[in-house]
Amino acid sequence: MNVRFLKNEYDVVVAGGGIAGISAAVKAGRLGAKVILIEQYGFVGGMSTAGMVSPFMKHSIKDEILVRGIFEELEKGMIKRKGMIDNGFYASAFRFAALELLRNARVDVLLNASIIKVNREKDRIKSLNILIHGYDIEIRGKVFIDTTGDAQLVYLGNFSYVKGDEKTGKLQALTLFFRMGGIDFVRALDYVKKHKEDFFSWMTFDFDLAKIISVAGYFSTVKKAIAQGRLSEDVNYIFYTTLPESGEASFNTSNILGLDGSTSSDLTKAEFIGREQVWQVVNLLRDDIPGFESSYLLETAIQVGVRETRRAIGDYVVQEEDITKFRKFDDAIARGCYGIDIHGQKDEESRLDEMPENDFYEVPLRALIVSDAKNLLVAGRCISATRKAHGALRIMPTSSATGEASGALAALAIKNNKSVREVNPTEVKRLILHNLSSRFSS
Repeated sequence: MNVRFLKNEYDVVVAGGGIAGISAAVKAGRLGAKVILIEQYGFVGGMSTAGMVSPFMKHSIKDEILVRGIFEELEKGMIKRKGMIDNGFYASAFRFAALELLRNARVDVLLNASIIKVNREKDRIKSLNILIHGYDIEIRGKVFIDTTGDAQLVYLGNFSYVKGDEKTGKLQALTLFFRMGGIDFVRALDYVKKHKEDFFSWMTFDFDLAKIISVAGYFSTVKKAIAQGRLSEDVNYIFYTTLPESGEASFNTSNILGLDGSTSSDLTKAEFIGREQVWQVVNLLRDDIPGFESSYLLETAIQVGVRETRRAIGDYVVQEEDITKFRKFDDAIARGCYGIDIHGQKDEESRLDEMPENDFYEVPLRALIVSDAKNLLVAGRCISATRKAHGALRIMPTSSATGEASGALAALAIKNNKSVREVNPTEVKRLILHNLSSRFSS
């Protein structure tokens, strides 16, 4: 197959075009490395676009934003296209903004491509075999970055990983996002204000329609609908966030249990279950909830949203206590303030930690380096962490920060002809000061 733009060999090969992969590829490309980004869909964005996951989760304390850099550039690109307000955005705006960054960084982007084989030489990856419309091509590289979410390079290369809960193997619930229009938010939010006891306690009720609003609850309505057989018993509540256009909202409501998001058979089952739940929720809203009488379904996500599958085992495994005790590291490359968030299975308790507003935790560079590989990095959802710590790190702002750091590390290794472990962490930190605390940047 003649893919004209492909080079014989790349300095950095990034697998997975979600927010972590985009950030990694853009950073490495800007630093002068020859970079290719490989993505299975015909567009980039990962869960941000294919999964329609919006809004971005919390990434600031008081008046300090913890994640800037490429992540903030993505935000500005969406704002320019009128596709983002506050932390909520449209998938279409994300795609445009991401492609612009990749193009300007001179990154080769290979879409509609499936990774079918990882070719190893001892503890190094030599190349990947990619399937493109029935043709098998080989792409060689010097440093590889796994941002596939499911740790595909780690898995196919037979490197060390863990999947799900360390003891039970259970995975977090899956969710099919969807978007609705025609909502009368004045009526809908007036109902919410009058029935505060029927909603989550973390909600604030000083609604401003010019900003993103989050609503989560309708517990009594959900309970009644389940008893009447109108709604799956797996759906626990209705959760939506308003979107930049008036009358539209994005729903993070379906709850698909007991399935593995890294297998084709389970993802297929999840599609059937998720779409059935979506229609149940849409009909329930229109029939029972004030403000939704004239609403309609606009779209469902291209794929079911996956929260966790495989995680690499790195030189350091981020622990639960690193999150809850706000630990800092000498080789820190990212900061976060989002609490541990685990969507449990039927017989497993869910968890959502509230974090104080005056501190943050850090992510060490060592968590990006796969323990038994010489030239393989991970970022985003397949970062090296325990399941509980991963429940905090998996959000998109943190994924972008770890992706940018992995791109910086890879580019430095190429530039200085060193292995990724030989690069001084201080050199990496100097390239990502915007994502580190002021105590270092000063």
